[in-house]
Amino acid sequence: MTNKDNSYIDKELSLADLKAQYDANVKRLLSDKEILAFILINTIKEFKDYSIKEAKKAIEGDVKTDLISVRPSKENLKNAFLKDEKGKEYQKKAYQSEKIFGLNTESKIPGEGRMNFDIVFTVRTIKGERQKIYINLEAQKDFYLGYDLVTRSIVYCSRLISEQMDYEYDGSNYDGVKKVYSIWICMNSPIRNANKEKVSDTIVEYSISPKVRYNDNRDEENVAKGRFDLLTSIFINLTDKETNSKNRLIAMLSTLLSKDMPSQTKKKELESNYNIKMTKELEGAVAKMCNLSDLIVEDAIKEERERSKKIEEHSRMIEERSRMIEERSKKLMNKKDREIRMLRDEIARLKAMNKKS
Repeated sequence: MTNKDNSYIDKELSLADLKAQYDANVKRLLSDKEILAFILINTIKEFKDYSIKEAKKAIEGDVKTDLISVRPSKENLKNAFLKDEKGKEYQKKAYQSEKIFGLNTESKIPGEGRMNFDIVFTVRTIKGERQKIYINLEAQKDFYLGYDLVTRSIVYCSRLISEQMDYEYDGSNYDGVKKVYSIWICMNSPIRNANKEKVSDTIVEYSISPKVRYNDNRDEENVAKGRFDLLTSIFINLTDKETNSKNRLIAMLSTLLSKDMPSQTKKKELESNYNIKMTKELEGAVAKMCNLSDLIVEDAIKEERERSKKIEEHSRMIEERSRMIEERSKKLMNKKDREIRMLRDEIARLKAMNKKS
């Protein structure tokens, strides 16, 4: 392998490492409790009347900076939930941090294969009907991956329900199944898709709803429907560069994840426009993302300059080769012309000699 090959690989690895760090930092930003609370309030119907403080309080589990498997081990469950003297379940307190731990990142179920999530956690509502809900949050950089993302989100919801077996419910009683939400934040959404349908600056929800196919008295409200509201996927399609959406959630996330906005401007807008408390940890993550964005852009610009330089050098080589070929062609043509003239002169001389004789 040549030094040029090594240099190219080093550059590719360097850019890939920067992008990996950027992706990890995006997930770190989205797993901050202030940000999560804002997302929950603006997407999940059970949280529509919550304040950020109340939504943060509803997020449960040991608050850590490390991650565990999606399928909790007995030890993890033991550490997360205990029972008091009356047998009532309560949550064990952990050291404080503004970043939640997810039940993330890997799900392995025998016979179902392996699946990775970005962020998975649970909430326990503190208003209205008390219920535990599983939340999956996905940060999607590329909108087109060769398959339908909505289909993937439904699979994720289904997997989160099957993950609950033997913990929330078992094969003899399915009533313990907890509701799941899969929320997808699509950062580089196109304005329209191939069918000319609007994509960016939209929020689309997909869920199960019953449809009465037959009822003899036509009173649909009086027909038993069972517990169907168990899985919902929500797509938040951000604009590519604009941050001024009329929707508060899209505008906030577009500001938070903007690659062009300076970190100090982000901090000011998040605090003043969206009442998000900028903790030291969140502020650091925002600053790091901006720095990584700059490095990625600088690296891309440098790579583009080098590519342009190579193209220019290649163009000059082609021009030089073309000039040499043209000069050679002219020489050959001149030589051929001389030979033709000499041949004509010889023919004329021979004709003249023939007339004399």
